Amino acid sequence: MVLQKNYKAFLMVCMVWPMLALAQKEVGPYRFDHGPYLQGLTDERVTVYFTTSEKGFSSIELREPNDGTITRHVTIDDGLIQANNTLNAIALKGLKPDTRYEYRLFSTRIKQFRLSRNVYTDTIRTDWYSFKTVNPKAAGCTFVTTSDIHDDAKKYERLLSHTAVDQADMVFLLGDILSHFSREGQPYSSFIDVSVDKFAKEIPFVLIRGNHDTRGSLSRTYDRYIQRPDKHFYGVYSLGDTFFILLDTGEDKPDSHHDYSGLTAFEDYRKEQAEWLKQVVKTKAFKAAKHRIVMAHIPPIKDDGTSTRVSVHGPDMVYKLYLPILNKEKIDLMISGHTHRFQLIEKNKNVNNFPILINDNDSMSLYTVSAKGVHVKTVNSTGEVTMERTFVR
Repeated sequence: MVLQKNYKAFLMVCMVWPMLALAQKEVGPYRFDHGPYLQGLTDERVTVYFTTSEKGFSSIELREPNDGTITRHVTIDDGLIQANNTLNAIALKGLKPDTRYEYRLFSTRIKQFRLSRNVYTDTIRTDWYSFKTVNPKAAGCTFVTTSDIHDDAKKYERLLSHTAVDQADMVFLLGDILSHFSREGQPYSSFIDVSVDKFAKEIPFVLIRGNHDTRGSLSRTYDRYIQRPDKHFYGVYSLGDTFFILLDTGEDKPDSHHDYSGLTAFEDYRKEQAEWLKQVVKTKAFKAAKHRIVMAHIPPIKDDGTSTRVSVHGPDMVYKLYLPILNKEKIDLMISGHTHRFQLIEKNKNVNNFPILINDNDSMSLYTVSAKGVHVKTVNSTGEVTMERTFVR
């Protein structure tokens, strides 16, 4: 009886094992999984991010329209050309300002990575895409903002469908695009794939962290998916004569709060940024700019002592640390999110010397900066225009 049971089990293994082996072998054709999408576009460079379904050797071909010259670009780190990987971030450097370029991806699957003799199979490539480098002499710019998507890719897609994103030089994602970063590849399904489909192959996005973006077991890996200015989530950006200050406001509760298990240090991090900000406003680029816009996920709202919510800590810290510095400068507008409620805080002398526009969690705004001021048109996910106004300093 025992022998009969073992024999039946043996037969089952013989039947199932080939199917398991076949399932492991058949991984599908070699392909580009995610991207391409542009990061860190300036007047002289851009970085193209994309992934492949299996490990390979990838590169980018670059050309100017109506010019037969094609150059190939790879990533080189400490003398080694990047290969045998799936995630690629290839920088295109030495570009000319205010110039349109075309690019396409190439990749060859590496079947076996051997000393002195690799085995390559399956070379793939994309169509040609295009982008235009920043014109540092441009008068004005156009950009898009949204915030608090919280992993809702369908809502993000609806908002983009109601916004003339093709007119924008840049898209700024003002935080809480994720709710809790706990799944590998979550940024792709939450917003990157939609961005690629709608605009990001040719128009870059810039991510500004929100408090929810800092949460989850994988939140410390966010920089694999995006390019950070100067290796920080805070920084500056210039589009023509418009200067952007991007602040990383951290969590909305004190570091001692039990939610963080003793693993946050945002109190010192915000102070570090305040010292950095004091130096930024002294720079030649900031002083020379005709327009100055500040972006931060958490808005500066003073704690008047009447709220019992611990989450007022973050807005109060932003108010105390950054407004004293910014109030001394000529700021056109500050744009935030976080509260999930639309609010326009009009400029109030010696409190906030510039207007503060707080985005809700169901809207997207198109900004046009010109000599007339900063014009904003906001729509919700049904396409309804909820605000249209021009801010004049």
